[in-house]
Amino acid sequence: MPRKSMGVRKYLRKREGRPSVWVILDGGNEVSTGCGEDDSAAADRFLESYLAEKHKPQWRSGGPDEVVVADVLLFYATEKAPTMAHPELVGFHMIPLLEFFGAPKKCSFVDGTSCRQYVKDRAAGKIGKRAVKEATAGRELETLSSALNFAFKEKKLIIPVPVTLPPKALARERWLTRSEAAALVAGALGITATAFDIETRKPIKWGRMFRPSYHVARFILIGLYSGSRHEAILKLHWLLNTSGGWIDLSHNILYRRGQGERETNKRRPPVPIPENLLPHVRRWRRITSVGPVEYHGRLIAKERKGFARARELAGLGEDVTPHVLKHTCITWMMQRGVPIWEVAGFSGTSENIIRKVYGHHHPDHLSAATKRFHGR
Repeated sequence: MPRKSMGVRKYLRKREGRPSVWVILDGGNEVSTGCGEDDSAAADRFLESYLAEKHKPQWRSGGPDEVVVADVLLFYATEKAPTMAHPELVGFHMIPLLEFFGAPKKCSFVDGTSCRQYVKDRAAGKIGKRAVKEATAGRELETLSSALNFAFKEKKLIIPVPVTLPPKALARERWLTRSEAAALVAGALGITATAFDIETRKPIKWGRMFRPSYHVARFILIGLYSGSRHEAILKLHWLLNTSGGWIDLSHNILYRRGQGERETNKRRPPVPIPENLLPHVRRWRRITSVGPVEYHGRLIAKERKGFARARELAGLGEDVTPHVLKHTCITWMMQRGVPIWEVAGFSGTSENIIRKVYGHHHPDHLSAATKRFHGR
């Protein structure tokens, strides 16, 4: 009796005398991905492209009870994702989505019950390699919703299929005080408290006890004074380029978007370099070659370990993430009474979000309401 086929799958081929390589097994065919044993993520992307080329979606009449969810996701990944700012996110989201909504499940299976079950199973670790937060599962369902809407717009589905999303997480209100920000920069430079007051337990003496991470300190200062997002700071160059922003010291302008890069919902408008930051930037230009946040002559891809160490040395909690630097910049400007429209333009955030999330920090917040109790 013939053995049941295991379908198209990824397999690590061991080779005597040569490094192992990931291959794609498709029945009796074997296709090399060209990816080594340590590059499993690239092999996953190769498998996705292989399946996309092999499989042809069956739309039939376009009814939700006829179209497979996997075909909708595949159509979205091949037709829409390449035009997006971060197409790799679609690939990352598709892996757990296909595990739960994959063939032979039809679009009619997508309803409130199945979406809530997906969030529950994803948070419990039953889907994917590890458990994730509900917010992460919600972002994956947003990708599914976008794929279904795109299929309806392209007339592959005759009616829209709504996706039930989990409640939005509360907006982050964590921001740093001046002393906390100073402690964070000191932690990046390897400086920590070495002596404390016996009664108050407050630090009274500081010293450099660890090796400094200058690129982390530069990252923190740019975030605090420019309100730029994590990714935009890491991609900053000294010269004009197409992959990220650049710093124009001739006119003292910080361009947060590369030449030819499309604008997205995460707006990155050019802004003048703040006066407090400008002397630092001029000095950094003399001691670095590619950009301000470089390590051994190369821009880093993600600020994780260095920032975590600085946070630990500063005595701050895990709620202090790189994105808190942007919150802090906006909060400080609001506390100083900077007009909301100017804060929105400088930070690349809409005025509606500024009012909703940071409005209570402004000295004029509801000032007219408090004056109503004066007089007769």
